[in-house]
Amino acid sequence: MSSEIAIKVDGLSKCYPIYDKPRDRLRQMLARKDQRHYREFWALKDVSLEIFKGETIGIIGRNGSGKSTLLQLICGTATASNGSVQTFGRVAALLELGSGFNPEFSGRENVYLNGMVLGLTQAEVDARFGEIEAFANIGDFIDQPTKTYSSGMLVRLAFAVSVCVEPDILIVDEALAVGDASFQFKCLNRLEALTRNGTTLLFVSHDMSMVKRFCHRVLYLQQGQVRASGTPQDMAELYLLDMRDEQRRWASGGAMPVAQKPSLHDEGGIAFGTDEGSVLAASFVNTGHDHSSYVQGEQVTVRVEVAFRETVDQPNLSLTIQEARLLVIGGGNFALQPEPAAAGWCRASATLRFRAGLAAGRYHITLKLMNGRSEDTSQLIEKQVALLAFDVLPGQSDFLGIVDLGVEAIADHETDAGRSEVTARRRHPAEQR
Repeated sequence: MSSEIAIKVDGLSKCYPIYDKPRDRLRQMLARKDQRHYREFWALKDVSLEIFKGETIGIIGRNGSGKSTLLQLICGTATASNGSVQTFGRVAALLELGSGFNPEFSGRENVYLNGMVLGLTQAEVDARFGEIEAFANIGDFIDQPTKTYSSGMLVRLAFAVSVCVEPDILIVDEALAVGDASFQFKCLNRLEALTRNGTTLLFVSHDMSMVKRFCHRVLYLQQGQVRASGTPQDMAELYLLDMRDEQRRWASGGAMPVAQKPSLHDEGGIAFGTDEGSVLAASFVNTGHDHSSYVQGEQVTVRVEVAFRETVDQPNLSLTIQEARLLVIGGGNFALQPEPAAAGWCRASATLRFRAGLAAGRYHITLKLMNGRSEDTSQLIEKQVALLAFDVLPGQSDFLGIVDLGVEAIADHETDAGRSEVTARRRHPAEQR
């Protein structure tokens, strides 16, 4: 990542006129300068940021928060009401699906058209065309009008053009959500290769795991303004806090807001939830502290204590194991058995254990106290993000990836015995009949 600026945004705002009636648009065209027959909608208001060459920036926020408007202003496909944008280098963008494509042109013709819009000569597009065609992998449709393409084919071709012209700045607005799994895998690999080679990446996504995977920084927009900016982990949790708050307010009629709460982490951290309960303490059993170390394969044991109001009818504790960027790699939900209530409050404790069948490195444990039996249906009471941390030290294990799944080779005679056992089990019900 360079110290040179790739994108500079200063006080950027975008206002759209909203007309209540169709005739108001005509009245406005004929009105004096001091007359106004519309309402102002500020899709973006006073946004400033600097993005450096080789940096990857994520933009998050709920629908209608101004994310796409910001990208359009940076790309130059929309004009700002106030403020300025400067970009340094060749910019390629995937915004609205199929934008920049002429539906009457074939895929091949659109490749050349887009390449020249991006500043390439015909000879340069000729040199890259084979790579673009192979990456898109749409077969004979490359010579058919793009109006006959499915949404998946459109995004394949658009993405292929954008990444194969080797842009200095690549801007992506949720385009990867359209492609199939194999194409998404190929796209993610190409994005990683581009960023390693110094391409500046700016993208919108609702997928927090992708944001954590790629981004150096994240900009969180809310109602057209900057809600916050910071590390991917912090911004993802803040975004989740706001979403949980909205869900909980809706479910409780506004009586149970979700807000930030004190973290139990010694060095500060992120925690949020309601006033219905809290995580009182958590530690590794072998150290009695929030940090420990284990050799690969050893048992990790955690002790957790919680308190909650007696009105919580399904107390549940969630433990998730996360890697260094807080991407979840495993965990589970556990029903709690509360002690008898006292003054309207209950206490409960749980001792949880799992095997450190993990690659050597640093891992974190996030704890959630919930009311309900599953992640999808539970109401959050408190979340303590990355409260515990542990290191896995190399052992004798020889496996690939992050998690040891215990993959092993089986001798032929063991396989034959297994088949015989399965066959016997299948025959047994028939023999009973």
